[in-house]
Amino acid sequence: MDLEIILNNFKALGFTEYEGKVYLSLLDNHPSSAYNISQNSGVPHSRVYDITRRLIKKGYVVSRGNNPELYSPISPKELIGALKRDNARLTGELKKQLNSINFESDFDPVWNLSQKKETIDLAFELIESAKEDIYVGLWDRELKIFKDVLHKRSSEGIKVYILIYGTMKLDFGNVFYHSTVNTEDVNINGTTLDLVIDSNVCITGSLGGSKPCQAVWTRNKGLIKSIEGYLTHDFFISEIGKKFGNEIDKAFGHNLEKLRKKYEH
Repeated sequence: MDLEIILNNFKALGFTEYEGKVYLSLLDNHPSSAYNISQNSGVPHSRVYDITRRLIKKGYVVSRGNNPELYSPISPKELIGALKRDNARLTGELKKQLNSINFESDFDPVWNLSQKKETIDLAFELIESAKEDIYVGLWDRELKIFKDVLHKRSSEGIKVYILIYGTMKLDFGNVFYHSTVNTEDVNINGTTLDLVIDSNVCITGSLGGSKPCQAVWTRNKGLIKSIEGYLTHDFFISEIGKKFGNEIDKAFGHNLEKLRKKYEH
């Protein structure tokens, strides 16, 4: 991988460029003296001592012996674990500190999600954060991914309302079914995901098919209300369909086909 990309990731996590170079040098050659580190990393010899001392203090490097003192890195796996713990602790402390400030946003941006994995990962995070209720509309193939976490949240007392595009059966939550007839565009745009958590945050969009993923997430109250209303409307249609299905089909066609043709564009 490009060294510059790795160093940029290190810097985003709070490393200086020299710290990143020293750690990478030690991964390649350890145990190593200050002289060898300088030769392999390009970090000036006069700076290697204080850089290694900072890395030792952070727990990312260890040393032994003297004349010369030799340095070794912790493994990449241990480093990633340490960084996760450090950042979790720091963000936890910062969250408490910032929560003490009375803040009301004067705008609510809408963030683009251009990758399916990114969208699903964020959806998991938001589902885990729910305190009262979860409204979600998704297809069978994604429901297989989310089933366990939705079941878990339901068992924890969170109200879960699920609109399923498909036939998968669930033994938890409030379940509604949406017909998949006349939804051929799913082959082009991919399956969709609509998610509202506690009426405070939502994700909506297509997860990608022959076209790339096109989803967004936001805390914008207007868009949240629209997505929540859209899902609730389909809950109503599902309930009405179960009771008056034949009459609706006669009047408007299967899966409201006549209405769809009337208003298609």
